[in-house]
Amino acid sequence: MSSAVDPALKRAASRRRIRRLSVTLLTLCVLLAGGYTAAIALATAPAPEVELAADAEQESAADPASAQAIVDAHTLPTAVGWLHRDEIWSNSADTHPIASISKLVTALVCLEQQPLDPGAEGTVHVWTERDRALQEDYLARDGVAYPIPVGTEVTTRQMLTLMLLPSANDFASAYAYSVFGDNDAFIAAVDAWKAEHGIESLTLVEPSGMDEGNTATAEDVLRIGRLALANPTIAEFTRTPHAELPWGIGLVENTNPLLSRTPGMLGLKTGRSSVAGYNLVAAQQSSASGRELVGIAVTLSRGSAEERIQSTSAALAALAAAPQPVGLVAEGETVGTATTVDGEDIPLVTTASASAVLVPGESASRIAELKPLDAGKAGRVAGVIRVETPTGSEAVPVVTAEAIVEPGFWWRFTHPAAVLGGG
Repeated sequence: MSSAVDPALKRAASRRRIRRLSVTLLTLCVLLAGGYTAAIALATAPAPEVELAADAEQESAADPASAQAIVDAHTLPTAVGWLHRDEIWSNSADTHPIASISKLVTALVCLEQQPLDPGAEGTVHVWTERDRALQEDYLARDGVAYPIPVGTEVTTRQMLTLMLLPSANDFASAYAYSVFGDNDAFIAAVDAWKAEHGIESLTLVEPSGMDEGNTATAEDVLRIGRLALANPTIAEFTRTPHAELPWGIGLVENTNPLLSRTPGMLGLKTGRSSVAGYNLVAAQQSSASGRELVGIAVTLSRGSAEERIQSTSAALAALAAAPQPVGLVAEGETVGTATTVDGEDIPLVTTASASAVLVPGESASRIAELKPLDAGKAGRVAGVIRVETPTGSEAVPVVTAEAIVEPGFWWRFTHPAAVLGGG
């Protein structure tokens, strides 16, 4: 005999099972929601994306046309350039007799063979019959000579003084031959020296400049001037206005008249002959917006001493005015943007300015170096703009213009993929 289950009891049992399942599901949902909420609350939002402005990195250059215009303003051979730069601007590629500018080459070649410290006397040369014969020959050809007796002891410093200040031809030759022995050995040394220094147009056939076969372009004369200025011993003599010599010679004057006329003049060398005309290579120190520069000008084949002075002075003055101040970074300039995960754009700005003085042919650049950012107040360092100029480099700090704020809970709650990752 079977007993039937009361339908009412079955319905009651079913309701109890549904209630238990509902409670279980509700509990599970609560637990899951709490974990999600906790995960959202505790997760660190992705760092802002840093993007450079289109003009954050730049290069600025000084127009070389202004330097070329300096030499193009002259009809006779002219060259200009700066001591510590490679560029040279010239209006002539022809070679010309350089006359006594040859003595700079003689000094450079001899001092490379036998160095002499500034102020030192150096080795002693005893005046010979050959030296006396050269003196008489130079005097007969209207050259510059200071006769002294055979057997006189002459130091290297005294020979350099006489050859570079009053431009004595006899002491230039005596110096060269005391170092190298004879003219052939001296010329061989000159040829090796010019090849080493890339002075291709230079031809020297003797040390003094009396021979019109001593030639070079204006551009290479400027290179010779650079090398002479870089030699402290030669540079000392070229800027010396006068000196006292023994043997009854007395006071000798530097042949460069610009030493007494032009502020900042560092001297160098004159040259003159009937074929060469009046030549001059001169250097002047000047300041351009705080940058110290040395300009060099070469003028060849001038018609008179005064014309040589006027054209050289004009070239040096134009050269001193050629440097160009260039603004590289402006204070408060926006150089990038940090975009937060919730779409806020935070400007990245510079805290200072930077500038440079460029001579024609020079350039300067700025390079951004930004770093990842996280939340924080305004003014946090975001990197630097590194400025590279011919005189050095500097770093301009870049900071956040506004605070970077973490996104709020509701935004995080409704954007789980952005906060937790995964798309």
